[in-house]
Parts: sequence; structure tokens; C-alpha cells
Amino acid sequence: MRILKPVIALLVAVTLLATSAACAPEQTPSPARDQPGSPEPRDLILRVGTTRDLRTTSKFADYWYGVLSNLTTHDSLIKLGPDMLPTPWLARDWTISEDSMTFTFTIAENTSWHDGTPLTPRDVQFSIEYYRDRDPQAGWMQEIIESVTVDGNDVVLHLTRPYGNLLTEFMTYSIVPEHIWADVEKPLEYEGTDRVIGSGPFTFVNWDQAAGRYVFEANDDYFQGPPNVSRVEFHVYRTMDALVMALSRGEVHTWWDYSGEFPYTHVPPLQDSGKIDFATAMFLGVPAALGFNLDEGPTADLDFRKAVSLAINYQQIATLVYAGYGTVPTYGFVPPTHPHFNEDVPQLTYNTQQAAALLDSLGYVDTNGDGLREGPDDRKLRLTLLTRGDMPGTLRVTEMVAADLRAVGIDSNVRALDSSTWVATKDAMEYDLVFFRATPWGTMMHASHGSGYFDSRRTGAGVLHNLNAAEYLDACDARLSTALPEEQQGLDRELQQLHYEFLPGMALVWIESLYPYREGWDNWTIDHIYGGVVNSFSWFSVTKD
Repeated sequence: MRILKPVIALLVAVTLLATSAACAPEQTPSPARDQPGSPEPRDLILRVGTTRDLRTTSKFADYWYGVLSNLTTHDSLIKLGPDMLPTPWLARDWTISEDSMTFTFTIAENTSWHDGTPLTPRDVQFSIEYYRDRDPQAGWMQEIIESVTVDGNDVVLHLTRPYGNLLTEFMTYSIVPEHIWADVEKPLEYEGTDRVIGSGPFTFVNWDQAAGRYVFEANDDYFQGPPNVSRVEFHVYRTMDALVMALSRGEVHTWWDYSGEFPYTHVPPLQDSGKIDFATAMFLGVPAALGFNLDEGPTADLDFRKAVSLAINYQQIATLVYAGYGTVPTYGFVPPTHPHFNEDVPQLTYNTQQAAALLDSLGYVDTNGDGLREGPDDRKLRLTLLTRGDMPGTLRVTEMVAADLRAVGIDSNVRALDSSTWVATKDAMEYDLVFFRATPWGTMMHASHGSGYFDSRRTGAGVLHNLNAAEYLDACDARLSTALPEEQQGLDRELQQLHYEFLPGMALVWIESLYPYREGWDNWTIDHIYGGVVNSFSWFSVTKD
């Protein structure tokens, strides 16, 4: 982790609006802390600001609270460690069979639920079966997990077929107590106050919706020992302006967002307050990316796609849109934050002369002297650029790319659409170039390393599913069919190489994420997925002067 105190001359300070979240009031009692004999909280209180729309205390029904509960009240079998590798958590160890069909998890001992009930391997078995059979959001398990058995302190998963991404998937599914959920047929509708009981490092205290505040207290009986923080509060703000104002005043100590990026435009006001430090780490995802229509039009030609890649000024995007915190990517798509990064894949190059030469060789030349090229059929070369009009950063990148293309004689039509229209237009392949972003979690899904965005067999709102080359699909299948690290390494590198060779899309920038926090707090651990400095590891490392 690096600490940052820069002066960003390129950014313009924003006007801060102190608007806090306001909703209908609700108080939910803490089943755990209402028990007799509960220990008194210690005195290290961490207040965290967020703009995520938290509305309930159901980890099943509310996506954002589900993420938050995985940091506080509920434990998963494994976590994604700071080294980007699976790290033991409730499972202190695991083994994988040679055929990647059997996973055996050895469960940590001396673990218990917040209500004092022991947590056993049977709870783990129940949880996996519960997600598979009753949670509509975990439908993939029905296809993959054939049976779950318990053997002493081991929980054994028998799969219907090899699945190389199972460990990654299991980082997001927390274990739930059988004695609470066994009789709940529809978890998304369950309203019992005991739904907040988990086994994590914090117990739920209350939720004040009117104030936009969730409160958790340290679990002094936690099997890994109590966290350094005795009490953590999450304060929900409607706008980033309001959150930044609260952070500059010391009303909150840091910022949390799942897989998000702190807006660079808000850095100068925090620097001006004189009380803020910044931790930085390379963003695991791709904040601005470009995909190609591989089925029809000029972009179906690989050499044309290469010409486009040579026409773009990546450093300008990094400097102007991402305030100098961006770097020029490689053709491999994902940043070196990912394990098994292929350093042999070349970096993207801005070279208008080479771009022009390639276009000339393909028969795209300016025949009438207006500065724009015509194709071999004498029709004007004009590309449709599909982008998100509701995402200012993406729209600005699109406009910059359009200007770069025009500089080499390629005219364009920018279609800036809202989210739902963008998805429908993208799926209908009504574009030549499509602009999108790849989330950290998205880059890890499917066969990893961004493959989920390009594999033509994939479906989903954010994916392009545009590459159907047999070599690429075979590589994805091979990666999905093994969970053995020594086999995954070579396949991960191969996927990045194939992104270079087929060029279905490319990252336009990689960035450094900024995580602001109040002076006096120190020894944070960066978690690339679950929230920067606010995560399951920081609870046990952070200190305050």
C-alpha cells in the first residue's frame, strides 16, 4: 500500500453540497447484543461513509447489504487475499482432486454464531445446499454442485463437472446458521430479526434508516480474535458531495464502495481540508474499455481493429480523464493486479502513422480531399460508437476516441444511450465500437482475466459475447475445467495472449484507485474487491494514533 499526498493541478474543485440520506425511520434490534452478559464495547470507533443504496438488513434481499454483511457479520469459507490468491477463512484449509471434481474444505474449530450456538461443518453443508436449492440468485450451483457431505471436520463438495472458478465464486457466499434458516423457504422474503446473526468479526447493533446509519460492534468471541475496531458505523449519503464534506469535517473517517472508484474530482477539496491521507492501489478492473463488432462491418477485419488501436491516445485519456492516475494498458486487457499476469503481451501503442498505413493498405483512403476516408466501395467510412450517456466519464472517453479516429480520417456517429437501451442495442450488435467498463469482480468471472466479457457463449447485461474463435473458446473451457493452480497459470497467460491475437476489445486505461481516510488512522490493508481500505483484513490491522 502506498500513501499519497499529491496536488492535482488538473482538477477543478467542486462545490460541496451537504445533503445526507433521508428515508423513513426504522430501528432493528440486535439479537446478539441484547443477550445478557454481552461485553461492553471498547473505545475505537470507525465511521465509514458510503453512497451505496442500503435499504434493509437482509443479506439475501438487498445486494448492497449482502456485500456489507460479508465484511462485518458473516464469514465465507475463503477470502481473496491482498496477494490476489484465495486465503483461508472459515475454511482453514482445502484440497482439490486431480480431476477438479471434488473439493474438500476443512472447517476452523472453536467457531460460533453470534447467539452462542456453535458453528459446525453441518452449518457449512446446509449453507451450500441452501444457496443451491433456495436462493434464485445462486442458480449456477444447481448445475455444478451434485452433493455435499460431511466427514468429521471436513465438508466435501462433489461436482457434476470440473469447475475451475469455484474457489472464486465461494468468496462471495457466506455461511448462514442452519438453526435460523432451515425453515425459511423463501430467503428473499424473510423478515425475522435473527436474519442478521452470523459468525463474523462484528455483530449487528441497529439500522437507523432515517439517519442513514448501520452500526456494528466487535465480536469479542470471534475465532480469529476480536478486531482492532470496537465499533464500526456505516453512514449512507445521497451524494458524493455530501460524503466528501462529512469526511473533510471529520464526521466520518473514510469511504467505502464495493468495486468502485473514488472520483478524482473530489480529491482537491479533501486535500484542502489538511486532515486527509490517501492510500492507493492499482484498480483490479478496467474503468474504460472498448469492444469491437466482430461479425460485420469494417471492425470484423483484424487489421482494421489494429488500426483503431494504433489511433488512440491512451496517455491523454489517462492524464485528462483520470487525472494522471492512469497508465497505458497492454493488449492483454486486465491489469497486473491479476495473478498470472502475462508480461510478454505488448503495451498498446499510439502511432497515427502506422494506423494510417494500415488503413491505406485496407483500401480506406481519402478520395475527395475532405480529410475523411472512403472505403473500397467509395462510401464514406463512418463508424457507430455505442456508449453510455448516463456515465459522464465513459462519455468523455468516447468523445476523445472519436476525435482520435477523426485525426486518422475515420468519421464516427456517437450514440449515447441510457443503461437499458445501451444493453439492448449492444446485444443486437448495432454498433461498430462499444464502450464499457469491466468491474473487478467481472474480470475474475467465467474463465478469469476478462474472458467473461468476450466469450460468445456468455450472456448478461454488461458482457459483449463477441468472440467465437474456436481457439479462444477452447482456452476458456480448459481454464474452467481445472482448479489446479499449476494448470491455471499457463491458461491465464494464454487467455491474455489470445486477447492480443484476436483483439475482441481492449482496455483504454488502467488506473490507481484512491482511498481517502482521516489522519491518525494507519496500517490499513488494501482489498481490491470489497472496498479498498474497508475490508475483512483491515479490521485486524488498522490502528489509530
